[in-house]
Amino acid sequence: MPRAMLRGAAAAAILAIIVVVFLLPYAWIVASSFKPQATIFRDLNPVSWRSFVPTNPTLDNVIHLFTQRGVGRALLNSAVISACQVVGTLILCTLAAYGLTRIRFRGSNIVFVLILMTFLLPIESLIVPLYQVVADIGLQDTLIAAFIPWIASPFGLFLLRQAFEELPRELDDAATIDGAGHFRIFWSIILPNVRTALATLALVTFLFSWNSFLWPLVILQSPENQVIQLAIAQSVAPGQLPNWGETFAGAMIATLPLILLFLFLQRFFVRGIAVTGIKG
Repeated sequence: MPRAMLRGAAAAAILAIIVVVFLLPYAWIVASSFKPQATIFRDLNPVSWRSFVPTNPTLDNVIHLFTQRGVGRALLNSAVISACQVVGTLILCTLAAYGLTRIRFRGSNIVFVLILMTFLLPIESLIVPLYQVVADIGLQDTLIAAFIPWIASPFGLFLLRQAFEELPRELDDAATIDGAGHFRIFWSIILPNVRTALATLALVTFLFSWNSFLWPLVILQSPENQVIQLAIAQSVAPGQLPNWGETFAGAMIATLPLILLFLFLQRFFVRGIAVTGIKG
C-alpha cells in the first residue's frame, strides 16, 4: 500500500476517534432526555447500545420543562437578548473598525491597543462595577441590561479590523474620486466585501450571549426574565435530588439552536477565523 494511502487512512482513523469522543457524551445526553429517571444510570451498567438509544422513549421530561419550568419563555428571552447583542455588536464594531482603518488620525494604533487590552480583563472583575452602573441608570432586571454591557466587543473590533485592512485602499480612492463620502464607502464598498467576517462575528457573539450564565444570574431576578441557562440550572430545588432526565432535556433544548446556527454558518466561521491571522 502506498505511503500516502497509509497516511490518509491513519488521519481518517484519528479523526473518527476524535469525532466519537466528542459526540458520545452528547449522544448520551440526548438519549437520556427521553428516558425516565430510573433508567438513565441503570442503562450505563454496563455500557451498551441501550446507553445511547432509549428503548422506551418518553416526552415527559421535555413536556414538564415547557409546562412547569418556563423553558419556552426562557428560550424566547435568550433569543431576544442574543439577537440584540449581535445587532449592537455588529453596528458598533463595524463603525469602530472603519474609523481605525479608513480615517487616518494620530494615535489610532494606540487607541486600538488600549481597546484590545480590555479583552484581557476577566469578566469576574467587571461584574460589580457593571452591576452598579446598570442599577444606577435603572436597567436592573431588564433584558436590555443582559446584553448592553457586552456590545462593545474587543474581539469583534479585532476581527473586523483585520478584515478591513485586507481591502485595498484603491477602492476607497476610486469611490472618493466619484464623489462618495465616508458613509457611502462604508455601506456600499466595505461591508459587502467583509460579509465573511461579519457572519463570523455574528456567530461568535450569539454563542457568547446564548451561553452566558454569570451576568444574567446577577442582573436578572424576575422569573419572567430568566434565560435558558438559568432556567435549566434553577430547575433543581434546594435539598432535592436533581431530575437528570429534565436536566439533560434542558441541555439538549439549549444546545439545539446553537448546533443549527453553526451548521448554517460554519463555512463563514472557518473562513473568518482564518482571515484574522493574515495581516496584523
